Amino acid sequence: MGSQRETIVIIGAGVVGVSIAYFTMKRLVSEHPDPESRPRVILLEQCEPGCSASGKSGGFLARHWSDSTDTEQLARFSYDLHAKLAEEHDGASRWGYRPVDTFSAEVDRIPVAPAKQRKKVHQRTDSESVVTSIEVIAPQTHRTSSVTMQEYSSSAATPGSQEDSMQTSTHASISVPEIPSFKVVPPETVPWLRTDVVTNLRQVGVTANTAQVDPLKLTRSLLAEAKSMGLETIRAKVIDVAEMGYRPPVIELSIDRHSTKPLDVLQIETPKTTSQTMMEMDERKGHIKVSKTKKPYVVLLDQEGLDIPADKIVVACGAWVTSCLRWEAFRDVSASQIPIQGLRVHYLLAKPKSEIPAQAVFAEINGTVYNGEDAIEIYPRPDGSVFVCGEALDDPEMPPHNPFEPVYSKRATSRLKQIVNDVSTALSFDVIQYGLACHLPVHAKGIPVISKVPSSKGLYIAAGHGCWGILNGPATGLAISELLIDGKCSSLDLQNFKLDRWY
Repeated sequence: MGSQRETIVIIGAGVVGVSIAYFTMKRLVSEHPDPESRPRVILLEQCEPGCSASGKSGGFLARHWSDSTDTEQLARFSYDLHAKLAEEHDGASRWGYRPVDTFSAEVDRIPVAPAKQRKKVHQRTDSESVVTSIEVIAPQTHRTSSVTMQEYSSSAATPGSQEDSMQTSTHASISVPEIPSFKVVPPETVPWLRTDVVTNLRQVGVTANTAQVDPLKLTRSLLAEAKSMGLETIRAKVIDVAEMGYRPPVIELSIDRHSTKPLDVLQIETPKTTSQTMMEMDERKGHIKVSKTKKPYVVLLDQEGLDIPADKIVVACGAWVTSCLRWEAFRDVSASQIPIQGLRVHYLLAKPKSEIPAQAVFAEINGTVYNGEDAIEIYPRPDGSVFVCGEALDDPEMPPHNPFEPVYSKRATSRLKQIVNDVSTALSFDVIQYGLACHLPVHAKGIPVISKVPSSKGLYIAAGHGCWGILNGPATGLAISELLIDGKCSSLDLQNFKLDRWY
């Protein structure tokens, strides 16, 4: 009976993968009370749940900041879904869910640093030039943020290098419209900032439409809920996904040296199928792993004996999603359909001496200490810590194979710490963690992929959410769960997120 049960494999235990597992299990438990008849759901993760961006992000949630963009419906739906999850599972105490007031601060009177320090700060090579994650999510002048093909084309972009145009299309697709309710408030409204250097302070969000979570706690709490409903988890790395019966496009040629035929006339032998090849290899080892499976796919892992025959497979591994391009079953997916890379963003955790209220701040700094403009995001959390992020490297990059590998820049980390110290004296560095960074999975169009692979029997991709991964993770999880169980999504319109939308 167990071998006949449908098997669903989810690859990646970030907030998106865990949300998919949670909503899939929740639905299956309600429809299949008997565990023996219920489809199996297996979550694969090579490191730890939330080991990259899902555990190292600010956790900021905004209901209206994606209005007039292709992600408007997704963001609004997911914002409301966060509130429902928090109410259902006591998110306030379990993962720090709470509404917050949100402010945008302009700071341009930072005191001049000592000459030696200023010289060090100003030294910057082209490879070390930085922008900040605030360019992705902070309030900006109104514009329709969905990226057009013209904006994406380097030839149609503002004159400059190809890298400049690529960066613009990568980051500018998520911006906040100028909402009439945004208002200027006195600097004393956020007393823990240095009021003497804040030149302009606007309230850009209230407790009715902005909130926050601790993303690592959220991810692991939802995982615990899913496991309590029967989710299976395996810590292993996927090395391939084989499709049973697939004939690889490899032609085996043999030449008879005694033949009188011309050398350019060759005999073509019909290649063996993948299952036949695998059977032969396993028989030589004295055992057969997958030869008799009737399922369309086999997930091959880096641990012998753990290969998983599967009916449906979801790839939700963030900045590592392009790994699937090397897997046999995903041969019809092209790199142009998932142009997703990692945007390296630095962050630190501060422990203030006194409690800071629930006020998220996006600070833009124009000062004499720094070259150009810097920006940081500051999120006080209910546990008394303060999460600060910024100093993202200019261009997306391929992240290291091991998500635990340190990726931070010492220069960027020191710079971020100095900015925080200049902006707020309330953030004490007596207890602090810094030298931290992660890769945000950014799509070249600024829009995530939430889609079934066209023409496949049961392959899905959910990745590329960028800085809004924590916000949109739950809605993405619900949408994919509906695709897995019903074959269609009834909660959201996923046309904007189809794999073949652009190519």
